[in-house]
Order: sequence, then C-alpha cells, then structure tokens
Amino acid sequence: MTRIRRGRALLLVACLVLGAAPAHAVFDDLELSPRARALGGSYAGLSGDAAGVMYNPAGLVTVGEQDYYTSMFFPFDQRFLRVNTLSAAIPAGNWGTIGFGYTDFRVDYQDEVLSIERTVSFAHGIRLMEDISSSLSFGYAVRIFNLDYPTQSVSGLDLGSATTVGLDLGFVATLRERTTAGVYFTNVNNPEIGEPVATDLPQRVSGGFAYRPYDGVTTTAEIEKALGQDVQFRGGMEFQIVEELALRFGMSSKPNLFNIGAGLKYSRVKLDLAFTHHPVLDYTLHYGLGVRF
Repeated sequence: MTRIRRGRALLLVACLVLGAAPAHAVFDDLELSPRARALGGSYAGLSGDAAGVMYNPAGLVTVGEQDYYTSMFFPFDQRFLRVNTLSAAIPAGNWGTIGFGYTDFRVDYQDEVLSIERTVSFAHGIRLMEDISSSLSFGYAVRIFNLDYPTQSVSGLDLGSATTVGLDLGFVATLRERTTAGVYFTNVNNPEIGEPVATDLPQRVSGGFAYRPYDGVTTTAEIEKALGQDVQFRGGMEFQIVEELALRFGMSSKPNLFNIGAGLKYSRVKLDLAFTHHPVLDYTLHYGLGVRF
C-alpha cells in the first residue's frame, strides 16, 4: 500500500508540473549569478566574470585570469526545486576569452527526479576595437538545451526527453573606464524543443549600463523585453567597503522583487551571497563560490 500511495503521489506531482507548463516557458529566465541577483538582475553591461557566459559573453573580454564559478539555490525556498550552475572563463590572448557553462534545474519529490532542464553553453568574447578612451566587444554563446523527464521507478511513467540548440549574441561598449553599456539577445535562431508539439524557447533582448561615479561604487540599470511578456526594469548598486567585502542592493519589476547581497573575497577565492524577497512567494537564498588562477 505504501508503494501504491507513493506512486500516486508521484503521478500527482508530475501532473502538476506538466499541467503548469503552459503557464511558463521551459528554460525560463533564472538569475544564475548571486552577484547579478543582488543587483536586481541588471548584468548585461557588467558581466566581466565567469558568470558572463550566462548573461552577456561580450563582457568576458575583461576577465584577465582563468575564472571558475559555481552556485546553487532553491527557487522561493521550495526544496523540491534546485538549480546548480558551473561556469568558466579562460583568456585566450589575441583570440579573446572563451567560456563554458552548465546549468541544471531539476524538480524532485521523495528522491524521485520528475524533470531536469540542462543547459550546456560554449561562449566566446572578443574585442572589436579599443582606443585610449573607449572599446567595443562582441560575444556569442551556443547553448545546448536538454529537457528530460526520467522514468519513475514506482509508477513507470516515461515522458521522454528532447534536445535543441540556441544562439545568443551580445555587445559591450566601454567609455572612459567608468561607464559600460551592454545589449544581449537570447535564442536569436528561435529554437523549438519537444515533439510532436514543439515549444518555442524564450527569446529576450536586454539592454543596460553600469556606471562607476567613484572608486568602489557601481550603479547598474537594465531593461529587458521577453517575447510576449511585459517590459522589466532592473537596477542595483554595489559598494566595495574594503577589498575583501562588497555590499549589493537591487530591485526589479514584474514581479516587484527586492534583493540584497554580499561578496567576500580572500586571496583568489570569492564567496557571494544573495537574498531575494518576493511579495507573494517565499524568499530565495543564493550561494556562489569562485576562484581565479
């Protein structure tokens, strides 16, 4: 009887997950960097670290050393949802900077995995021009999306898996070292996933800037428009209190979210924390760990 009840519960959760699918897109927009989250998600003009692989690969050109990063969070503190990320940025001399990324978003229930959204990214950023006061960089990312519904050991339910490829493009311009502006286009090739009824993956365009009025102070702002959705406004501020500590604050609209965070650095290791307050759902606590060589 216990196995029967468990099987029914798995079927119920699977139906809820599948039934909710039309209400939101698969591979939906997630804040995959705790630093970006703390800044309200306004990162298109500031993506100068390994997380730039997932935000705007044009910003990778400012990475001067090998940068490796990993993060994890439970969206809205729901323990049956988990997001894990890995990313790397490796300078390649005159060839710019290459980047790699992996994202794993899974839904599980009582040790049974109901669905997994995997994204493997290969990115490249290169500087197109540079003079004494300005520069322009271009970046692109090829993403392999895999949507998998593993076979349930109790119910035997098998919904299969599907894979597709998307292409992202981005630009970052720098003016007098204190101002950077970026624009980022996701899934410009309009990829679809699934059969016999295919689902369009989300297409977005983001444009934003980062301004450093004083040393140790950075302000960011960004506008994002996803196809078929309302425009989102995002913004944040970062204060470098001392070399080892940075404090961050950010907000975004639709939904209205408030974010705070901190960055701790010791030698070549950094730890990032971010907290998101949602007006209806529970909070999200995001952890990140990076190292540079």
